[in-house]
Amino acid sequence: MLFPILSLLIGNSFHRTVARTKRNGIFIALAAIFLLTAYVLAVTAGTIWLAGVYGAVGAALFLAACALLIGIVVLIVMKIMNAQDARRAQERRVAVESLAAVGIGLVRSQPLLTAGVLAALVATNLMGSKNRD
Repeated sequence: MLFPILSLLIGNSFHRTVARTKRNGIFIALAAIFLLTAYVLAVTAGTIWLAGVYGAVGAALFLAACALLIGIVVLIVMKIMNAQDARRAQERRVAVESLAAVGIGLVRSQPLLTAGVLAALVATNLMGSKNRD
């Protein structure tokens, strides 16, 4: 009876961690691209400024500022999504803990009912359909 609950906790936690890591990798890559773009454009702007062409400097600095702003926005969005995931994980953890507490209370108060439910689960697993892919 405890094994399905543990596998549910570990399995979902693992899948959420993998999904969050993939998403963070994508956002960090996007932020790195825009931050590198801002750096390259800033260096280009400095080079143009040193060359004495002031019209192009304004444009290059504007593009560098835009890329920097986009990179910062991407990092802020990632931070907000991580905070939401943490809040949802905490809510799930509390729900599973309360479910486990109810289950433990049921086992202690009505052991025959628990044995019957366990026997029904075992019978269902043993007599269920055998689909083989």
